[in-house]
Amino acid sequence: MTTLELVTWIAAFLMFGSFLVEALVSYFLLRDGHYGVKDTFTSVGITMGYVVVRIGLGAVIAILLFGVYALTPLRWSMDAWWHWVVLFLVNDFFYYWSHRASHVIPWMWASHAVHHNSSRLNLSTGLRNSWTGGVIDWVFFVPAIALGFHPLAFGAVVAVTSAWDFMTHTPYLRKLRWLDGWANSPSNHRVHHARNPRYLDKNFGSGLIIWDRMFGTYAAEIEEPEIGIVEMPARPHNPFYLQFYLWAGLFRRAFTRSKTA
Repeated sequence: MTTLELVTWIAAFLMFGSFLVEALVSYFLLRDGHYGVKDTFTSVGITMGYVVVRIGLGAVIAILLFGVYALTPLRWSMDAWWHWVVLFLVNDFFYYWSHRASHVIPWMWASHAVHHNSSRLNLSTGLRNSWTGGVIDWVFFVPAIALGFHPLAFGAVVAVTSAWDFMTHTPYLRKLRWLDGWANSPSNHRVHHARNPRYLDKNFGSGLIIWDRMFGTYAAEIEEPEIGIVEMPARPHNPFYLQFYLWAGLFRRAFTRSKTA
């Protein structure tokens, strides 16, 4: 097992374990409404599909990234601690633009919306990922590899930052003044998942929130967030529908335009 595989499996174990503990405590002990049976099983079904798709797609993406690494003359040894800091910043910067693009480009949003179309925000929502988004997301990985960072080092940083991003979906941490100003935090991420007009298309950061502050997409949590998307799906508990209903709408509109052209 490679270091990347080990880091990925550890991160996956911690993420799923955290979700399971939070769900059981919320549903059976606190009974606070943060979890619903149908919504939770929908998230689990989406996650299972994502894992299946990712096994094959991940291998293809790895081949492409190793190809880019073989072509670039640049190299980072990763022997110094600050190399890892630079890699973290590079990854976080390009993740910001990838995430922002997935909210404003219709065909990218058609994939990414599955992460947002639950009316509840909890760790099970954090597990919801697109089955099709990886087809384009890898393009935003290319600049980091082209700069000379080894794909395995890059993958390790992605695994760690993804675990952090996942944990920001917990509803049990409110505003944290020492964290909210510079990092993606539960408070900042609630804003991102809200459909309140003041919160739409805000707070795209994964590890840091500084890119949102720099590029004008930051919003602090002021009013209570209403979780979900502007137009909620008609079948909120069907994993296949949630993955593809926006794609179907895009194809229908494209077909209609082609007939009337």
